[in-house]
Amino acid sequence: MNILERIFGRKVKETSANKTNSNTDNSELSGLEKFKSKSLDERMMDIMMLGDTGNPKVFEILEYAIQNDNDSNVVMAALKRIHLFKENEELIPFLTELKNTKNMDRYEPYYSMALSRTGIISFEEFENKINGNK
Repeated sequence: MNILERIFGRKVKETSANKTNSNTDNSELSGLEKFKSKSLDERMMDIMMLGDTGNPKVFEILEYAIQNDNDSNVVMAALKRIHLFKENEELIPFLTELKNTKNMDRYEPYYSMALSRTGIISFEEFENKINGNK
């Protein structure tokens, strides 16, 4: 490798890595208040990127999004990832209580998938619910 490739190749790699890390760190450090003030696209990106990490600090953001976000796509993205937080002792009561406090039918099949993936309902119950069987 010649000197120019070494200099420019390295610089590009460093810039890409720094950019990725700074975006993730900024979002992760922003917390719930920052999340609330973000645009739809930014909220969706946070849910997808941070939710996939399973980082316990992100549970509060997913919980908020499911309960309060006015965009159904954000809610469904959070429901799709909430099972990654099985270790959180608040998860099972939270998902169970949603049945009583919020109309979750509009978020199917994601709500039932979350229930199934966390063991609240069996896979058979999930299939019955999705197929419209009681």
